[in-house]
Amino acid sequence: MIDLGLARIGRLLQHTPQTWKAIHVAGTNGKGSICAYLSAMLCTSGVSCARFTSPHLVDRWDCIAVNDKSVSETVFRDAEEAVKQRDAEGRVGATEFELLTATAFEIFHRQSVEFGVIEVGLGGRLDATNILRQKAVTVVAKIGLDHQSFLGSTIEEIALQKAGIMRRGVPCVVDGSNQSSVLKVIEQHAREVGTDVLYPSTSTVEEALSNTGTELEPHQIQNLACAHLALSLARPEDKRSLADLLPLIRQLEWPGRLQKLSLSGLTDRQQEVLLDGAHNTQSAEVLAAYVQKHFRSQGRSVTWVLAATQGKDMDGILGLLLQPGDKVAAVRFGPVDGMPWVKATNPSDLLHVASQYSISSPDLHDDGDDVKAALSWAAEEAADRPVVIAGSFISHWCSMTTKPNHLIVVCGHAIWKGGPAKGWNESEWLIESYKKGETPTFIEHIKAGVQVLSSDERAVLAFSGGPTRKETRLSEAKSYFNVAVANELFGFIPAEEWAGMVETSRVLLEERALDSYYNILFSTVLFWRVHGTWPEALTVVSHGFKRTRIVDGHCAAVGFPLEKVGFVGINPPRMDGAGQIDGEKAEAMKGVQLAMGQWEEDPHGVGEELAGKRKARNCWGVDQRLFSTDEERERSGVCLSHDPAASFSQLTNGSEHR
Repeated sequence: MIDLGLARIGRLLQHTPQTWKAIHVAGTNGKGSICAYLSAMLCTSGVSCARFTSPHLVDRWDCIAVNDKSVSETVFRDAEEAVKQRDAEGRVGATEFELLTATAFEIFHRQSVEFGVIEVGLGGRLDATNILRQKAVTVVAKIGLDHQSFLGSTIEEIALQKAGIMRRGVPCVVDGSNQSSVLKVIEQHAREVGTDVLYPSTSTVEEALSNTGTELEPHQIQNLACAHLALSLARPEDKRSLADLLPLIRQLEWPGRLQKLSLSGLTDRQQEVLLDGAHNTQSAEVLAAYVQKHFRSQGRSVTWVLAATQGKDMDGILGLLLQPGDKVAAVRFGPVDGMPWVKATNPSDLLHVASQYSISSPDLHDDGDDVKAALSWAAEEAADRPVVIAGSFISHWCSMTTKPNHLIVVCGHAIWKGGPAKGWNESEWLIESYKKGETPTFIEHIKAGVQVLSSDERAVLAFSGGPTRKETRLSEAKSYFNVAVANELFGFIPAEEWAGMVETSRVLLEERALDSYYNILFSTVLFWRVHGTWPEALTVVSHGFKRTRIVDGHCAAVGFPLEKVGFVGINPPRMDGAGQIDGEKAEAMKGVQLAMGQWEEDPHGVGEELAGKRKARNCWGVDQRLFSTDEERERSGVCLSHDPAASFSQLTNGSEHR
């Protein structure tokens, strides 16, 4: 729900010191971009800073960034739990946004940042973020009609709410392109508060841009001017000119704002599409001007994919965007995590409005809740003409193209203890006698997994294997990751980020599996636990002779679609293509063949033989439940009658497995 006021957020933050200086940014449009410019400028000056913007793009924690990097889920949930506990113990009854704001400020404190760049959630005067205690500068961006039911029915009333972030003696930067009645309200309020209003000069930006080859849209120039002036007021010792900062600005892309992205992973379209979160008439006017300049000037029609929040002025928005000859696909976005009050407009209602702007019936397409189908239709209909995705809650578009969907599992077989040879000397490993000579193969498995990861930006790599030796609590998974770091295998990632690979969830450590079946099942559930969705594709890296067991056996047993399963098989030395070996490993291969027969008879490994082997390997008593808590199981939607012989299809659709 939305309940404006500062009493509850004040109680939540009683024990969270605000030792950092804040730059507080309000407005209807542009405030997110201004925050992005500001935090980037602060970071490059060597100042420790954090940013809080809303709503989130894909995951709730991506709205909080420290030193221009989104915080990890672990950091977020730890702070959120502390805030929720205060809320419960104090019977505060905080709203979702107040809890999120308090979580952000708690993280700012824990990270000991010097500056915080804060975007207002809704309005300004009574927004939860207005609890800020140490404002260095306030900024009021472009103001338009939006959220009238909360902020006022006229643009002047809305402007007064936005101006409510001002503080006595704290300078306020204001976008001078606002209409005169808005500026009059802001200036009057500034006099009452006792502060100064400053208007940035766009000519300074235009002069810096000249002869650089960098082209910005008019609204981007205005936002950049606001950000640079705010920076100079917050940190007068920072003497960098806009010309000095332009290399940084050229690299900066604010997601969902005139963003170009590829749909090649979802459709057959090779050309980029344009994504913009235009959700009111003012932002639609900016988007329409961009489309006119870059697309329509060549006489081409546009194919649109649209979604909207209930209550938006769709007549005003579509009246600006659509022209005869355009095509429109409408879709309904799903529930928004952390914002249950947000409801989507029915696609049929969107298309009814679109039909009033000379869009013929064959060019109107209702895809219901199926975002992927809407994108596929648009890609096919547009051919080589432009496609624009626009409307409310671009997080749903971005998650389709950026959220991980491919799980790579590297199955563990031994434990590297560490050492100067970085794993290339077998004495550094804990292995069974029948695996002697195989340690180079283990490193090749690790290399293969990293190589697949480097080729797919939506992939996640899971090293899988628990602590299987009495000599150490170190898991197979963590030791494999250590080998990758020691040998600098993550060459496609800057060296300073290697240690943070696990923290950023691009690489997962599945440290419970005790056999190859659980390598697959536990890794799949871990992917869901971290990323909130189930993988659409699976690649397994292991010994080549285990392909039948793992793919036709384990993957089939858990119900993962086999046409979506890839397998990278690398065999140990002295093994031919048929999987037969000579000498001392012959007996070991007999064991492999015996195990294959056991898995055929007992696909989930719950019988006496296979479950017994698993138990014998569990020397450290590692928890083997599929879900660690009842809350987690309920959140997954999976109902288990026993653990864990479920099929993957049942895991994803929430049906009971028996």
